[in-house]
Amino acid sequence: MGVVIDLGELRHIQQPLTPARRPPHPRVALAAVAGLLVALTAGSVPRTLPRSPIIVPARLGDTMVVERDRIHVVAAAPFLPPSTSTPALRDRVVSTYALPGGDLMFRTTATVSGAVLSVTSVGGTVLVSYQVDTVGAEATVAVAAGTGTALWRAPARLLRASATDGVALLRQYGPQFGKLDWYGVDLATGRHRWTLRQPALGASTDAGYTADGFPHRLVTVTADGHLEARDTVSGRLVATADVPAPPSWSRRGVTAWPAGDLVLVGGLGGVTAYALSDLGRRWTGPLDLSGRWVQNGCAGGICLVGYRGGVEVVDPVTGTPRWSSPRWSSAVEAGPCLLVTGTEGLEAQYPLAVVDARTGAVRGDFGRWRSVGPVRADGTIVGLRQRIGDDVVWYASLDPGTRSVRVLGAATRVSGDCQAAGDVLVCRGIDASVAIWPLTGS
Repeated sequence: MGVVIDLGELRHIQQPLTPARRPPHPRVALAAVAGLLVALTAGSVPRTLPRSPIIVPARLGDTMVVERDRIHVVAAAPFLPPSTSTPALRDRVVSTYALPGGDLMFRTTATVSGAVLSVTSVGGTVLVSYQVDTVGAEATVAVAAGTGTALWRAPARLLRASATDGVALLRQYGPQFGKLDWYGVDLATGRHRWTLRQPALGASTDAGYTADGFPHRLVTVTADGHLEARDTVSGRLVATADVPAPPSWSRRGVTAWPAGDLVLVGGLGGVTAYALSDLGRRWTGPLDLSGRWVQNGCAGGICLVGYRGGVEVVDPVTGTPRWSSPRWSSAVEAGPCLLVTGTEGLEAQYPLAVVDARTGAVRGDFGRWRSVGPVRADGTIVGLRQRIGDDVVWYASLDPGTRSVRVLGAATRVSGDCQAAGDVLVCRGIDASVAIWPLTGS
């Protein structure tokens, strides 16, 4: 599913994105470019001047959603006078463009009552999740791509959808404390294949992600220690187990996190790992999952990341801690290494660093470059660099294996909202349009 960037209001409106104007004097131009390259990075010099992007039209207030092979531009909602009654339904036009070329694929009209939370297209269906009211209720509408024909509507937010299995996984938060429902619905009709009410003080987590990004397992644990693994396509129970439940689970609740082919279950009293296939116990350790989340993919380990910072890596086979550091606040798998970042206090920002996944030893860093998007097929990751107050974003290929930087180009007259998608970089322009910059070449 794509990531939503809410545009809001831009302070400065300029003309549509165009290639940079030629400076009035060649010597001035050479000096400016040389100075900027020196400021960017030593030893990483672009070989060509910035290239012209492909422009996708968008306006102030429009929302941009980027998927791997397409962009959705959601038109701003028309203004309606405030009302004390239920929010009115309004038509929002979703224009879908193909990547990398930026060609218009279709325009779809979705009728929603609040802010758009996510957009994704699966087969011939466009799914839009949106905010229903100010209390926190959410809903999803499925529309036939390129039309205004609603196929179904559900009072829940879309998590994932699978065209292969013809199913959508949704989750609904209710206004009452503890009410949380999960649904598996038919992608074409919206008919419920199965529903699950998450138990009070219990926990549920989607797991078993396949190559298409769809989770094929839903694991639920109750405060009294009953475990269930459910197939998310059919709703069939795959495995059940009854496990020891410490008294703290009935007072403070229990936590469940997926970790590869395992699910970690526990709380303040420690963690037990169970196999997704049969919920068989694998190991128990004194780990604390409260205030932490489990990173998906950790270069052969399990990464526990604190909401307030700190990274700990444990062995997935034994649960034995490998290393921990309060310095880092994020960790991303990059081959046999981890890309980590962190902060020190409110101001100091640690550079993007490469650490050994097994020991935590720092192998090097990329200075002021920051990563964007997933690790690419060749093991590299896209890096961005922008000076405060500047409307130029330099983009590069960062190689964690060699800690080298290959500058690919510069996105000019952009606001800084950039995402990597396949072989392109998609940025929001300072005039609110969307620009597609190539990541190939140098």
